[in-house]
Amino acid sequence: MKLTPLSLLALACAAAPAASWAGVEFGINIGVPEVVIQSQPPPERGEVIPPQPGPGYVYIRGHWAWRHERWEWIRGRWEYPQQPGAVWVPGAWVARGGGWVWVEGHYQVPPPPPPVVVQAAPPPVVVQAGPPPPPVAETFQVEVEPPAPVVEAVPVAPGPDFFWIGGRWSWQGRWVWVRGHFERHPHWHPGGYWEAGHWDREHGHFVWHEGRWH
Repeated sequence: MKLTPLSLLALACAAAPAASWAGVEFGINIGVPEVVIQSQPPPERGEVIPPQPGPGYVYIRGHWAWRHERWEWIRGRWEYPQQPGAVWVPGAWVARGGGWVWVEGHYQVPPPPPPVVVQAAPPPVVVQAGPPPPPVAETFQVEVEPPAPVVEAVPVAPGPDFFWIGGRWSWQGRWVWVRGHFERHPHWHPGGYWEAGHWDREHGHFVWHEGRWH
């Protein structure tokens, strides 16, 4: 015969007077009778865990149980979970309802780890060979921050009146590194030099300021 929650409640109420003499009371927890033990459970015992019988087995540690109006120790055991990867959440005695209630242990499957987000690699830096492109206008603006300058090895100058013009980042739909080169001062005079151009951040944009001869 299948018992409904109302039938279980009626049975619990009928058994309450007799059970109270034995230090046991009944409560209702989500439609299921809940046994409240008036006697506090003893401290847990230490256990010697036997060797694992095989891979995948889970050890269920021992606990105190209320049987025949007294506390009885239930020894631990090895058990193989029905669902692979499940872990055992131990049961425990919880103080509730003026006494102690046993909360059964259960198996729990851990949630899967979060997916690993793989960030796309940045686009490769293109090093442009050959002569440099035409000078960039001073008012040229870019939304993307230029990369760090590339450290270049400066070769030997071809003559005493040649000046080294270092490489720079040029925006051509993407950042392209333009290699440095030697160039002769257009109006050679002692003490002349090249003032390198540079990118500056202005009003939320990156603006190129062209280099010039001195």
